[in-house]
Amino acid sequence: MSETTQLTCPKCAGQMRSYERNGVTLDQCTECRGVFLDRGELEHLIDAESAHYERESGDRGPRRGEGKHGEKPRKSKKKSFLENLMENLGE
Repeated sequence: MSETTQLTCPKCAGQMRSYERNGVTLDQCTECRGVFLDRGELEHLIDAESAHYERESGDRGPRRGEGKHGEKPRKSKKKSFLENLMENLGE
């Protein structure tokens, strides 16, 4: 018999909802949409982001800030790791 404890947002006292992303549980307020992490979860997200960019760095030509033939680098339209991670919360 497990009892579910309802979390309350520390900012606005709204109801919290939990989501699991990349092995990390994120708690998001259904009212103010704030996202809260438990101890150690931020470090797990940072590690996952680092691993993501390490895999990606071998796939492309010039790195950020470097242009071909002296050209200015183009701004990337690609979303960051954390934007991708968070984009589907609440849906």
